[in-house]
Amino acid sequence: MKLLINILVILFLILLSLPITLYAENLIGLPRTEGSKSFDMEINQLNNIGIKYYSLKELDKAEEKLKKATNLAQQLRDPSLGVIAFNRALVLHHLHKNKEAIKYFTLAKRYARGDIRILNSQILKNYTK
Repeated sequence: MKLLINILVILFLILLSLPITLYAENLIGLPRTEGSKSFDMEINQLNNIGIKYYSLKELDKAEEKLKKATNLAQQLRDPSLGVIAFNRALVLHHLHKNKEAIKYFTLAKRYARGDIRILNSQILKNYTK
């Protein structure tokens, strides 16, 4: 009996140590482009930092970085706006800020530029019916 309890405890500890995926959909990285300008690199860096915070489940920090990236992409009319808006919307969704999430899912859909990762997203479809 004691052996069985020890085995169950070990199995439980192993299960606790396994990485658990918190969210069904993942944030999207930006493609690398040759000859990127410094502001493109800044948008890309902010997006990557936001993705990292998201993966660490630090959603407030992720939203902060993606907010900066969104604002910069909007100011510069950057083609990455669809991806950035999608990422921000997904974070806002997980923060239960649904009204804001609707705004950015709609923006992502508008500027998706044919990106099927955005357009085929079930969560985007649910928000933009």
